[in-house]
Order: sequence, then structure tokens, then C-alpha cells
Amino acid sequence: MNVAIGKSNSPDNRSAEPPLQPLLRHQWLRIVLPASLVFAVAVLYAYWPTLLWMEDAWRVEPDYSHGYLVIPLAGLLLWHRRESLPGCRGRISIMGLSLIGLAIVMRWLSRFIYADFLDAWSILPLVAGTIWFLLGPRMMRWSLPAILFLFFMVPMPYQAESLLSWKLQGVATQLSTVMLRVLGQPAVSDAHIVWVNDQRLVIEEACSGLRIFIGVAALAFFWAAMASRSWIDRVIVIVAAIPLAIFVNALRITTVGVFYQLADSPHARNFIHDVTGLLMIPLAFVLLWLVKAYWENLYRPVERMTAKDFISNSPNANSNAIASVKASL
Repeated sequence: MNVAIGKSNSPDNRSAEPPLQPLLRHQWLRIVLPASLVFAVAVLYAYWPTLLWMEDAWRVEPDYSHGYLVIPLAGLLLWHRRESLPGCRGRISIMGLSLIGLAIVMRWLSRFIYADFLDAWSILPLVAGTIWFLLGPRMMRWSLPAILFLFFMVPMPYQAESLLSWKLQGVATQLSTVMLRVLGQPAVSDAHIVWVNDQRLVIEEACSGLRIFIGVAALAFFWAAMASRSWIDRVIVIVAAIPLAIFVNALRITTVGVFYQLADSPHARNFIHDVTGLLMIPLAFVLLWLVKAYWENLYRPVERMTAKDFISNSPNANSNAIASVKASL
């Protein structure tokens, strides 16, 4: 009798991904923390001109003043997800070099076409590829929400910024005109100008809503990443950010138009303009939280329980079952 010798198809002999190793406290202090510091220093050295360009945009342009908070909030995301930390592989993952190579290509291309934003975006695949290479793909997937959140610290390309500002200017003009009419004001829109009686409100690029749009988008992504119930919660929060940002900006223009009827001095009008601008982000924060709270109260996922789970969770289930059997006998 001939016996064929070959590899068995049993699960024990199949090639499987090596088990993950939990990171102990001394490993964090001796390995992960020093490696993270070395990587941070290397990134600072390699990206120093790009980081200076981003910091200048955060400091000068109000639309990107939230950039200072992106990295701390990304760290807060990692801390919030610490309970699901998967551990790391016992060996390096060569596939991580693909993302590092992508970051190098993006940097080269950014210098070739003079696109600073593309150079800044290359930080994302560089960080993801380094984590994948050193700690494994599961660790990279675990940290992916925080890595993607870094996107909001990079200023938008000028062409996209101008196009978005122009579109938002038109939407803000039309919506604020409607809101003023609802309040009984004789408002008329003309291009990007709102006339209220003899008052002329010019909706400039600074008032287009780009600042609130980007800030609310970053806030919505942060809260979506913090959500732990289901993917539907994340989608609802992110989708709600777009109309909410437009509404808050139109509400600011409406408020300015109403109070301009009561204030004649330039000093008072500048005060109204600045205060309403400062209140936009806190108001959007509250409204987005209300949307999130309302949705979580409206939609409550139903727990799926088997008969075994029901019996194990009922302390008197076994005694009641025995009593019912005896009664039947």
C-alpha cells in the first residue's frame, strides 16, 4: 500500500500569525519610551522646516488655531483606547516598510512640486509604517484613529481652501438672509453681501465658516473615535458636523446683523464681531454633544442573549427550573 506523505490540513499545522506579546511595564520604560523619543527627535530633525510652516499657520491664521491641540488630543485618543491594546509581535514586520516608502515618495514629490502640505501629510504614513514595522500590524490598526487625527494639524492646500471658502461664503449668505427674515428683519442678499435696512454686511472669506468647518470636523472625528458602541454612532457624529458648522456660522452672521441695528459706534460693532467669533467653537461643541447624546438615547443597540446567557445571569434560574420539574412530576 502506498502512503502519500504531505502536509496535513489540520489547524495545528497551518501557518498562523505569531502570537502577540503583552507589553509589560519595564518594557514600556526600557524599550517603547526610549524608541519613541528617538523617533520623535528624528521626525523633528527631518521635518523641522515643515513643522515651522505648520506652526506659523496655527499662530497667524485663525482657521488653523486648533492645530496646537491636535497632538495632545491624539495622545488622549490612545489613552482612551488603552484597554484594547493588542500587544506587539516578537519580530519586525517587513510590510511596514511599504508605508515608510510611501512617506519618502510623498516627501520627494512635495519638494518637486513645491507642496508643503504634501510634505506634512507624509508624517501620517511615516508614523503608521514605523509602528507597523516595529510593533506589528495589529498595533498599527489600534493606533490608526490617533494617526488619522493628525491630518487636522496640516493646513489645507491653497486651491482647496479658496474653493471651499467661496462655496461656504455663498451658503452662509443665503442661510443668514433667511434667518434674518424669519426674525422679521428686511434682509436682502446680493452675491456675498447681506443688506439689512441700510446696513451692509459683507461676508468675507474670514466669515465664510471655514474656521468653524475645520474645527467642528476635527471635533467630530475626535468624538467619533472615542465612541465605543457601534460604527453607526461614529457615522452620525461625522455626518452631523457638516450642517452643524454651516448653521453655527449662519447663526453668527444673523446675530451680528441683529445687533448691528442696535449699535452704531465702530467700537461696539467690533466687540460684537469678535465676541460672536469666539463663541462659535464652544457653541458648536455643545450642539455636537447634544446631537451625540440625542442619538445615543434614541438608538440603543439590543443585546443579543442566548438561552445559556439568560440562565447563567439569573441566580434563581436553576432552582426555578428544578421546582417546575418537580411540580410537573
